[in-house]
Amino acid sequence: MGYVSASNTPTIVGAFPYGVATGGTSSSITVSSQAYTLLTFTSDTNLVVSTAGLFDICVIGGGSGTAGSTQAGDHYASGGGGGGGVMGAATSAANTVTMYIPAGTYAVDIGAGGAGGAGASGGGGHAYGTKGLETSIAGLICVSGGNSGGSAGMGLSAGLDGASGGGMGGKTIQSLFGNNGGSHNTTAANGGGGGAGGVGGNAPNATTGGTGGNGIDISGFIGGSTYYAGAGGGGGAVTTGGSAGNGGVAGKSGGQTPGNAGVNYGAGGGGVSGNSTTGGAGAAGALYVRFKV
Repeated sequence: MGYVSASNTPTIVGAFPYGVATGGTSSSITVSSQAYTLLTFTSDTNLVVSTAGLFDICVIGGGSGTAGSTQAGDHYASGGGGGGGVMGAATSAANTVTMYIPAGTYAVDIGAGGAGGAGASGGGGHAYGTKGLETSIAGLICVSGGNSGGSAGMGLSAGLDGASGGGMGGKTIQSLFGNNGGSHNTTAANGGGGGAGGVGGNAPNATTGGTGGNGIDISGFIGGSTYYAGAGGGGGAVTTGGSAGNGGVAGKSGGQTPGNAGVNYGAGGGGVSGNSTTGGAGAAGALYVRFKV
């Protein structure tokens, strides 16, 4: 199996050939003139390794839902949801995961995206969104999901910590694979959720939400066109919702409900502002396994 160095980057002891496996959806790709078989997992199933050897792995956790919002004489905006962690996107040597896996059958668990929290009318009762769940290959590797953006008022506190933190100051718990959420400006303008590729933006003024943190382009792993995974959601605000980062969704302004749901793998939901406004849901994660042919 792979080993973990002091920098938390999996490394290989010894030299082995690439193995052979099945599972998920199989396709043939070419990256930098090298041919691979790519296995794509978007639901829980098994990875079946028929020939032991090396495998390149890219893991994406589920994106977080964001809090609902409320209004009690003013709008109370929620921060954007944190994006799921992204490990092994092959954007740099430090973010490349190649593991030796023995022959056998391994359970694959794809992290679900979090639901948006419910809003409330007239103050009180609104809720955090639920966090995105981790994606894993049992016994081998896993990466955490993002976490909820907090509310700038009426009972909810700061954004929660996750692979990427929620807007209103949520922190990353896996700094190699995620980033912090942005901070609020007033109760009516909240920060963007952190993304796998960048921090969530602070709300720039009293009526505009912060930009969602960028996702990471995984096209260098899967081949084909640019695709950003693990983006944070834009923050909610009374006048102008926070902009979408790369691969993410924007926050919404006052009274627009529900919040925007994440679309790309591992994307956090968009924040909201206004009376009885439901937060945006996060998108599920994914897992990619490839081997040379």
